[in-house]
Amino acid sequence: MAIDSKMSRRPIGSHPEKKTKKSGWMWILLVVGLVVIGGVWYQYKYLPSLSAETEQAEEKKPEVIIDTGEYQAVFLDNGQVYFGKLQRSRSDFYALTDVYYLQTGAVDLDQNANLSIAKLGNEAHGPEDKMDINVDHILFIENMKSDSKVVKAIQSYKNK
Repeated sequence: MAIDSKMSRRPIGSHPEKKTKKSGWMWILLVVGLVVIGGVWYQYKYLPSLSAETEQAEEKKPEVIIDTGEYQAVFLDNGQVYFGKLQRSRSDFYALTDVYYLQTGAVDLDQNANLSIAKLGNEAHGPEDKMDINVDHILFIENMKSDSKVVKAIQSYKNK
């Protein structure tokens, strides 16, 4: 037995045999580690700048100044225009109350005829006299003068 144990030993100072299974796993772990490090680097290098650009774009949106005591005209992306008293209700919505809209076939504003307006709430489905309008569908908002033809038509409608 003593002879067998000496025979199986390597000479002093020789390198142990490389195990291929361990070295294969080491390469896989090294590649996975490099991919993870690359992904983290990419995220910090490029993704924050994209989100910062989005935040800057949102910050650059001009805040609409609403004259809360007066009427506003709200122009929507579907071509419809509503008139009423506007206020911010939630971050993505405006609330429009005392709502009116032009009747179909309404007279041109430059002519000296009465405007044909309708009050929201008189329709067959009986909606409330309030609209919550998604900001994404508003093209623009205009504060209306108290002597505008539409405001005069609204006052005339209320006096009936």
